[in-house]
Amino acid sequence: MFSHSKFRKEIIMKSIYKYILPLFIAAITGIFAGCSEDDLSNGGQPAISYIRITNPASSDSIIASAGLGQMIAIMGENLKGVREVWFNDQRAALTPTFITNTTIITTVPGKAPIELTNKLRLVFKGGTELLHDFTINLPAPAVTSLNKEYARPGELVEIRGNYFFEPITVTFTGDVTAELVSVDQTIMEIRIPEGAQPGPVTFTTNFGSAVSSFHYWDKRNILLNYDDLTAAGSWRPGPIGNEEGLEGKYLRLYGTLNANQRVEDNYQSQFWGHTRLPEGPLFQGNPEDLVLKFEARVLDWYGSVLQICWGPWNNNNNAEVWGSLNGKGIWAPWKQADASFNTGGEWITVVIPLTEMKYRQTQTAGNNVWIPDMEFDPDVAGTLSFWVIAGPEASASPVEIHIDNVRIVTR
Repeated sequence: MFSHSKFRKEIIMKSIYKYILPLFIAAITGIFAGCSEDDLSNGGQPAISYIRITNPASSDSIIASAGLGQMIAIMGENLKGVREVWFNDQRAALTPTFITNTTIITTVPGKAPIELTNKLRLVFKGGTELLHDFTINLPAPAVTSLNKEYARPGELVEIRGNYFFEPITVTFTGDVTAELVSVDQTIMEIRIPEGAQPGPVTFTTNFGSAVSSFHYWDKRNILLNYDDLTAAGSWRPGPIGNEEGLEGKYLRLYGTLNANQRVEDNYQSQFWGHTRLPEGPLFQGNPEDLVLKFEARVLDWYGSVLQICWGPWNNNNNAEVWGSLNGKGIWAPWKQADASFNTGGEWITVVIPLTEMKYRQTQTAGNNVWIPDMEFDPDVAGTLSFWVIAGPEASASPVEIHIDNVRIVTR
């Protein structure tokens, strides 16, 4: 049904838009047209007063630096015409609704700068620029691991850590620099340079330097290299191989295992400390600061666990491998994908913290299982043994593991 009142309202609104609104706009335009730059603050020129964080509870916190991805508020005058915001050589995103004449709210880019100027740069309509002192907080590189500590010059290796921001320089002992193949924030691939000597590696970015705790071609506290440092004198020193070794001979654990088998033969190697070392544990220092490392080459492996056993220095039997004198370590990389594992013919570095030597080997419903309910005791760590034991997953499963340069070093 036709409504006369509704029709009258529409006529009135159209009149407002047609006659009154243009007059209002003209009046406002006239007001601003009548203002000179001298009437605006700072003569109409953009200016930055300070920068603060955006948390309302801390709005009075003025800052001179910020981290990657941090939201900030740029406070000043005549900022409405800003078109670009740069932190060093990285451009920040702008949202028009977060820009007023006195405030620009933006986020520091998530990518680290390459060219470091320690300046915030605002670019305005017409090309005018405004600089302000401002730094980006980034720590020096944090380096955690090298996947092949015994790689030879020319080999590609993978380094993990954090804050790997280009440009980054990787310098080996011997003052030679590695070729960078690829770099991400937490992982990089490099080529070992000719002339690299045993020792730590230095990583340098625009934000500082760090020296690795790991050593390239690590020679610290080698317990077993199976050449001049052997397990001779113990009950089962283990089978030895020498084909394509790192520096000569190595421990070779191999065979075929069925479910839950606990056989010795070629699957076990014991090292009794009293055969050639002073009385006491095989290391010095706090176990929380130490790791067991060894180089390993795996040709084939599924269904069994490399058990790392500890016992007293004067042990002269196999109690440490059958019993629970101390927490055990385990290594079974095939478990992650539940598939046969190998290292592609290469030697890799295995790292197990002493604090992870916490497993008790037992049987449940006839299956070999490892329960992490023990605490590593350094007073019962004068004997070290490796023993491959099958789990319930094994079924005529082959295993061949080569081990060399067994050592205990700092994390």
